[in-house]
Amino acid sequence: MTATAAATVTALAGCDLLDPTPDAPPPPDALMGLLAGTHALVAAYDAALAADTTLTTLLTPLRETHRAHAAALDAIMSPRPSPSAFTAATAAPVTGDRKAILKTLRTAEVSAAKQAVEACVTTTAVRAVLVGEIAAARATHVEVLA
Repeated sequence: MTATAAATVTALAGCDLLDPTPDAPPPPDALMGLLAGTHALVAAYDAALAADTTLTTLLTPLRETHRAHAAALDAIMSPRPSPSAFTAATAAPVTGDRKAILKTLRTAEVSAAKQAVEACVTTTAVRAVLVGEIAAARATHVEVLA
């Protein structure tokens, strides 16, 4: 084998062109859990609104904030989740009176706020602004639901 042929084979081997194993799929985005939690919050608000329509004025803006956050997170994900990844997100049916519904949502928001703070601390500087805004919104929701 000539030196040129050997160099070509080495270069091709380095590019994995001769490797018959398929590439492994990229790992999920580090913010996938935050996105899943955001979709879960939307589903929780949907269930609460279905259970008590008198809460519409209070809960609709909070739910819409979570929807906006889901869209913003989806836009920066790499790889982007499939469109159907979260379409089936549903929360358990909400039962009880207004006070119980609000308590359930408040508990969900407390947990979600902690998740967002943890994600904010561990994410990249570029993403920290968005994730920080999400954490702040969730903390505000906790107070609104008190």
